[in-house]
Amino acid sequence: MAVLAQKSVASLMRKTLDRQAANARMKFVLKPKQVEQILTSYVRDRNSGPYFELLKVLKDFPLNDDNFRKLIDDSLNCVVLLEKEMKPYVEAMCNIQWINRNQDLVDLYKRFLLNLVTAHTYHCPRILSNLIKLFRTDGDNWDDRPPQEMLMSWSNVHSTIAEIVALMPLTSDLVLQAIVDQFPYYKAGCVVNRTYIHNLIWITKYIPSLREPIMTAIVNRMVDMDANLVEQEKNKLDTMFEMEVDAKDDIRDTLDYCMLEMLRWLEDERDPALNSLCNVFERVLLPTHGIRHVQFLLLYTISISQQCADRVFTNLWSVAAGLHDMRPGAVATRRTAASHLAGLLARCVRVPNSRLIHYLRLMSEWCHSYIAASQDTVNDNNKVHGAFYAICHAIFYLVAFKNHHLFMSKESLNFVESLNLPRLVTCSLNPLRTCPPQVTQAFSSVTRSHQVVYCQAIIEKNMRLSLHNQLPYDEWFPYDPYTLPISGKIIWPLCMEYKDLLKEGDDETQYSSLKRKLDAEDDDYLMASPNTKLASSLTNYTSPGFKTSESIIM
Repeated sequence: MAVLAQKSVASLMRKTLDRQAANARMKFVLKPKQVEQILTSYVRDRNSGPYFELLKVLKDFPLNDDNFRKLIDDSLNCVVLLEKEMKPYVEAMCNIQWINRNQDLVDLYKRFLLNLVTAHTYHCPRILSNLIKLFRTDGDNWDDRPPQEMLMSWSNVHSTIAEIVALMPLTSDLVLQAIVDQFPYYKAGCVVNRTYIHNLIWITKYIPSLREPIMTAIVNRMVDMDANLVEQEKNKLDTMFEMEVDAKDDIRDTLDYCMLEMLRWLEDERDPALNSLCNVFERVLLPTHGIRHVQFLLLYTISISQQCADRVFTNLWSVAAGLHDMRPGAVATRRTAASHLAGLLARCVRVPNSRLIHYLRLMSEWCHSYIAASQDTVNDNNKVHGAFYAICHAIFYLVAFKNHHLFMSKESLNFVESLNLPRLVTCSLNPLRTCPPQVTQAFSSVTRSHQVVYCQAIIEKNMRLSLHNQLPYDEWFPYDPYTLPISGKIIWPLCMEYKDLLKEGDDETQYSSLKRKLDAEDDDYLMASPNTKLASSLTNYTSPGFKTSESIIM
């Protein structure tokens, strides 16, 4: 009862204050030339009383249309007076409400800003920062597109920024700096972050030179969201007590809708945006480990652009194999590149069989060359041989995940045998020892069933050794599975599900049936499962194979 009483009192106080403000707004009237006289008197005669009173009025009293027009008209007449010392007045003018007024008043205000920045360029950073801040809009979320009223308001801001940059092209750098400075904190809420990103994408339409820097800023912020979401979920699993969690699950919702905005951008703009994302991936996402969602922008990119797919796979392999000029300490990046390469080859629906075979061959040849060059090397030096282990694990992952394509014909079986997997498994570097258990079990099960490799003895030996010296292994699979429900409707159809053909009870009839189905489909592409469920996770398993995770219906 006490809480309800407090809420009632607060509500009454708010209504009273709003009513008083409305009455004051109705009583407050600017006279023609009044503002001009106040500014002139302050600059020339140092008559500060009326000037500071004017600043207080602009801060505390919303202006009706008549007062707004008089203020802007007078300010236009005094632009030449608004030098550096008039910074408080310029800031007050930037903060007045203008974007929702009649179009003639909006145009008048825009003219004032344009005259101001051309007369006094040192005011540009402040003006652009205040314009960008207007994109941090809170309110109700939307489905397909923002409400028309909101779009009209934003359009007024965008047209102002565009005209400033057209007059002074070098101010585009100031726009970018304002974008970075004004980016909302990820905990500011879903709508605030979504509206901000929506408007940043809008800016790239009329300042295309900022497309890649803006995308970099967005992806960096989304990586922060993703990393914090992963940490939040980890904490939920680690704690013994039920944690108090906001019912809205704000970080997850925020990242979900930001992903949706990015996916729509890639779809709408196609080649320019896709090429920019490839650059951003190489600089921002590739060195990043452990996130679960943002990298699916790359999976989407290679799904709709063959040119980007060629570039991405070539670059990932070059990084993983060390064919680029790698800086000292870049082993972690090479391992991450191998994980991305394996994940995309396994999960992406639009990856052709020919590409899978090509990279499996490249990886196996590289590993065999590495083994030949590393004879008599201590087998548990994980740091030194990290790239080798990562590429071996990528091979094991792909053989297990793609078993339904790699063991469905005599020709494909011959190809798998040509990889000489027994040499990889039995070499002194012992890659199975550092391989994630779920991958090891699935790979062992598949290859044993087709009499390609027998891993069980080595697995048991490694288990005995691990009792004395446990080596770390990487359980991060970049493309297992996508769990954000809104943007997932776009992502899920592009992801392959794991098909466990070796689970108990399967027989040759099932293999023959699936083989006929695959033969009837487009042989060059790996088609999606006919249902619309979330791709299964490779991280959940039960020996001897992967376990299909609980699916999420779209």
